[in-house]
Amino acid sequence: MSLDEAQVDRTVVAAQRVKPQLTATADSISVARSVWTWFWVGLLVACLPMLAIYFTRMWRLEQYQYFPFAIGIVAWLVWTRSDRRFYPPANLISLAALALGGIAFAGGLVLRSPWFTAIAFFFFASGCLASMRSRSGSSLLTLALPLVLLVRMPLGYDQLLVIELQRITTVLSSLLLDVVGVPHAVDHNVIQLPGRELFVAEACSGIQSVFTLAFLSTLLIAIYHRRLWLAPFYLAIALILAVAGNVLRVTMVAIADSWWGVDWATGWPHDLLGYTTLGLSSLFLVSFDQWIVSFLHPTSQSSGASDHNPVIQFWNWIVDDGSTEDMVERYYKSGTAATVVAEPAYRIKLRSWMNRLQVKPALIATVCLSVILLGVTTTRALSVAPIAVDGGSGMFVEGLIFDPSDGLFQGVSDDFELVDRQTSRDNENPILGWNSDTWRYGRPRESVVGQFTISQTYSRFHELCICYQGLDWSLLDRYRRDITPQTEAFVQVEEEPVGAPVAYALFTNSDGAHGYLWYASVSETGKMMQPPERPGRLGSRLADSLDGDDSESNEPIMMLQLWVTAADQLDASTTARITRDFASIRQTVADQITKGATK
Repeated sequence: MSLDEAQVDRTVVAAQRVKPQLTATADSISVARSVWTWFWVGLLVACLPMLAIYFTRMWRLEQYQYFPFAIGIVAWLVWTRSDRRFYPPANLISLAALALGGIAFAGGLVLRSPWFTAIAFFFFASGCLASMRSRSGSSLLTLALPLVLLVRMPLGYDQLLVIELQRITTVLSSLLLDVVGVPHAVDHNVIQLPGRELFVAEACSGIQSVFTLAFLSTLLIAIYHRRLWLAPFYLAIALILAVAGNVLRVTMVAIADSWWGVDWATGWPHDLLGYTTLGLSSLFLVSFDQWIVSFLHPTSQSSGASDHNPVIQFWNWIVDDGSTEDMVERYYKSGTAATVVAEPAYRIKLRSWMNRLQVKPALIATVCLSVILLGVTTTRALSVAPIAVDGGSGMFVEGLIFDPSDGLFQGVSDDFELVDRQTSRDNENPILGWNSDTWRYGRPRESVVGQFTISQTYSRFHELCICYQGLDWSLLDRYRRDITPQTEAFVQVEEEPVGAPVAYALFTNSDGAHGYLWYASVSETGKMMQPPERPGRLGSRLADSLDGDDSESNEPIMMLQLWVTAADQLDASTTARITRDFASIRQTVADQITKGATK
């Protein structure tokens, strides 16, 4: 008898799992009248008011602009693969997701935090998908994986990732340029070519490709039913491929400028090069997926001898995603009785108990609770502060450390001036802090103008880069800059103490303008604190504590910042002079605070 004939006459078992038998109650009730339809839909819809605010803020960050596609593709996969019914959370994964989602949802309401609500939405969606079934009876939990990337990285870790990957890209691009013989120099995240300065952040458009490839990796797992434990490996490969693509992109921009005299850092050549490298990285990611399939495949059990081998059974359990089918095993299994794996007893009892709620009073109560919950979240969403970006909450403490006098900076230096003081108290200007004093900064001999601000009082160092990114400035680089003493050529001078380094950041905007930010903190005793080496909040503290940096203080502090914009890039000597100006201003403020503290 042929294989095809055997399939007609016998029951074919492709896997050892079978679709659980549904209760009569679950089958007899329409989707619209099911309590569990309103239960899950009510939870997900209740998150929408806060999510509208969250996604509006998220859209301002270019690296997260893939989220509409993520939501759309997951919804399409659920629609095409599920039996389009909602079921009770009768398994441990659904119950755990509900509990975690409930905690995050309550935190979002109490704190009025859209970010916590986004976490709750992910857990609610995961619980719903874990309880739903595909048309073959398998779980849809894997489809929730792309939704993980809807949650923005906390504590400034996304900004930390931006800068760290830019630094890696700069180093690797420099090595590749050395190989091909392109003369250049490296200054942090800037590659200095003979005819221009190439900002890595501009050449590779930040790290959008990292988040895009991370999303594509989760999408591959969801589409092809890969095992969830493979997700960290897929994300790691996506990270490596994104860095490799950005290195190739930066190197090609530098080669085009050095060899052919063309600018591939802007315009359509820049976009075309970016899409090309992203496409190549995506193809390599798909290639990795196929390699995983060829390597991590289940072991055939057609001989029958392996049915009782625990090693083979465990291996097949962790790698079998249903994407491969052994024809020999299929033929062998066609002649044997179907092996039915019984559903755990607790699931049967739990589902039976939950389906007792499929009555009209419970349905009405669920609908009413869903409407009430939506009203509560809408009310809380309307009271969310219309801030540009998340940050700053809980950082202020009451009182003033220092109230500057009008003539504080007169006579500090003949090279720059601080005039036109403006004072704001009791959060009159939230962008600049709870209490702020602002002066117009200028270097008349060089036509450099800017704004110097003292903001107080903070409980800890405030990462000001986030504030300017909320004002549509794109961060190019951020690092800790040392204060170098001013010396004239061929003249020996005695170097004076220059104080602690300052945080220094470079920005650009859509109009091509350049922004330069110097900022630092001074404690209430006049101590000049070192800024964190890294911009991530928690990451900077942990890393700097290991490095032994003195960047943390238990004292209240004030933040000093100097913001300068220019149509063209400022040269290195100009930024060095402005850095010394900022150091002089900071020293003046610290001296005045110290004098006041000793009185």
